[in-house]
Formats: sequence, structure tokens, C-alpha cells
Amino acid sequence: MNLRNKIFAFWGIMDVLALASYLFFSLQGGNVPFYSDISGFYTNYSRLGVNGLMGVIIQTMFFINIALIISLVFSAWSFFVKKDIHTIFFIVQEIARVLSLKCSVALIPLFMHFAGFTAAWGAILLFILSEVLKIASVVWAKRQGNPQTAPAVSR
Repeated sequence: MNLRNKIFAFWGIMDVLALASYLFFSLQGGNVPFYSDISGFYTNYSRLGVNGLMGVIIQTMFFINIALIISLVFSAWSFFVKKDIHTIFFIVQEIARVLSLKCSVALIPLFMHFAGFTAAWGAILLFILSEVLKIASVVWAKRQGNPQTAPAVSR
């Protein structure tokens, strides 16, 4: 297995781990994944009494988070089966990760949870580090799979 495939396998594992963590913690809390989140969101949203632009922003952010969780299935499949990920999908997913502050390295939030690490500055630093690492490694791996044509040699 070459380095490109190892990078894609690593990110595929991280996506599966993030999805499994979401499902595990949701079920452990006695919730039905997605349904309980949406139901709880609208219960709390109605209590806030927010409407207008702020209401639209809050709902948009919530559904970006839900869409990101669902997209983990497709990105894991892309990394494992296709051995590639579509650039537009990758960019949209990274934007969603930044907006929802969902770390690409699924081990980081798990480590923080089990270690009881609660420092906001550390979490933000690790989040930024994980996103830079993912973007850099995937861009590098994509370039390795799609070599640029060599410039023509003039005589």
C-alpha cells in the first residue's frame, strides 16, 4: 500500500470513527440518532423565541451539522472504495467542519472527552491543526494520484 492510499485510509477511518462516536454517544444517552437531535433542537429553538435572520442562521448551522454527520458515510466510502474524494465535496465538507467546529481527526474530541480536557484554547488549537493536516495531506495525495503532465521540452 503506497502512502497515498494510507492517507486516504487514515481519513476514511477518521470519518468512520466520527460517525461511530456520534451513534455511540447518542445511543448511550438514550437518544435515537438524528431524530432526537432534530426533536430536541426544535423544542429548544421554540423556547428561545428567535425569529428573523437570527432564527435562519441558527437553523442553518444546526442543519449544516446534521448534513456533515450524514456526509461522513459518503466521504468514508470515497476514501476506502474509490481511493479518492471529489474536490467539490471535500471543500464543502471542510467548510461545514469549520462552521460546526467538527474536528477531522476524530481521536482528538474522543481524547479530550475521556481525559476531561476542557480548555477552549487547546480545543481550538487542536481543531485548527487537524484541519490543516487534513487539507494538506488530502491535497498532496490527490496530486500524487493525478500527476501533472510534464512541460514540453523545446529544442
